Amino acid sequence: MSTIETATSIALEILKRTTIIGSIADAYEKSVAAAEQTRGAEAAEQLAEVHRQELQARMQQAAARTAQEIAIARRIETADEVEIEEFLEATGEGALGLKAGGKSVTMGASGAGSRVTRRIYRFKGGQVVLQDVNQQLVNTSHITET
Repeated sequence: MSTIETATSIALEILKRTTIIGSIADAYEKSVAAAEQTRGAEAAEQLAEVHRQELQARMQQAAARTAQEIAIARRIETADEVEIEEFLEATGEGALGLKAGGKSVTMGASGAGSRVTRRIYRFKGGQVVLQDVNQQLVNTSHITET
């Protein structure tokens, strides 16, 4: 620390301790520090809440997909004629590179993707069976409750 910085620091300390403006400035610094600590704690709580809600949403999506698949399976069981055409493919690839040499730095990125989705179900005829639907809803409701 230089002589000027030391003198400035000492003068500010004397000002803080001996004048009303110094007392106000000191109180302000303390309140700012307390607010920053509070903000940090609130941010951590908010982040935890966001993670909890994301997890809950994923669980609800999984339960919805399961219920949908069960409904499709039941419809297949009761239909006279079923036509299913399903194509599912999802691929992805990516690369990121950085090379540093002598006087140059080279950076590159590449990516590729492919997606084919076609899902057709056609049910013809048959009887609609409504047994155990309420039981299924009761069994899946425990997954989505919070």
